[in-house]
Amino acid sequence: MNMKKNTNKDFILSRFLFDILTDVFVVVILVLLIRAFFVAPFQIHGPSMCDTFNVYDEECISGNGEYSLVSRLSTWDIFGWSPTDLQRGDVVIFQAPYGEDGEYYIKRVIGLPGETVKIKGGLVYVSDESGEMLELDESEYLNEDNLGNTNPYQTAAETYEIPEGEYFVLGDNRTRSSDARRCFQQVGCDDKSSPFLDIDLIEGEVRAVIFPLSHFRFIGGVEYWF
Repeated sequence: MNMKKNTNKDFILSRFLFDILTDVFVVVILVLLIRAFFVAPFQIHGPSMCDTFNVYDEECISGNGEYSLVSRLSTWDIFGWSPTDLQRGDVVIFQAPYGEDGEYYIKRVIGLPGETVKIKGGLVYVSDESGEMLELDESEYLNEDNLGNTNPYQTAAETYEIPEGEYFVLGDNRTRSSDARRCFQQVGCDDKSSPFLDIDLIEGEVRAVIFPLSHFRFIGGVEYWF
């Protein structure tokens, strides 16, 4: 009689543990799927996007800072279709093209595939559908130190013709950003590097800052007049 009771207890305990492990397994799989295909958290490091990100007590920090929530929907490729497309003004997280594995950058999309971007006199110009170069209004996201102070690192004027499937991205803190102007390298561009960002390296667009909670906010797109 006691043996039967003990057997029943062992069975119930085993079933209980099995159910818990099954639930944990399902939750882990769901989290991995969500992170891989829908949204994922990334911590923002460095000053390259100040004042848009990483400003604490009105000071731009150089180390680890805010946590962002990144949408991956634009990275889907279902027979050439994706739920959303990258737009000019989106802030993207991407794998460092020439950095170490697991290193990520955060920058803003300035030029789209097939467009031409020109930097001259501290201003940024982008070609419209007719090919005319139009000045980009960046007053919504550049602070006073950076507005009108976008300078190339090689010549007085630099023109970039963006290939298909690639993007031209810059940091909002133009004076302290290793972006397309430097081919994402501190040392600058060389014959083995490119100023353009391949779409396959993009992890997604930043849609919110989620931590610290006092910094919580949604990150929307930018409306341009052309």
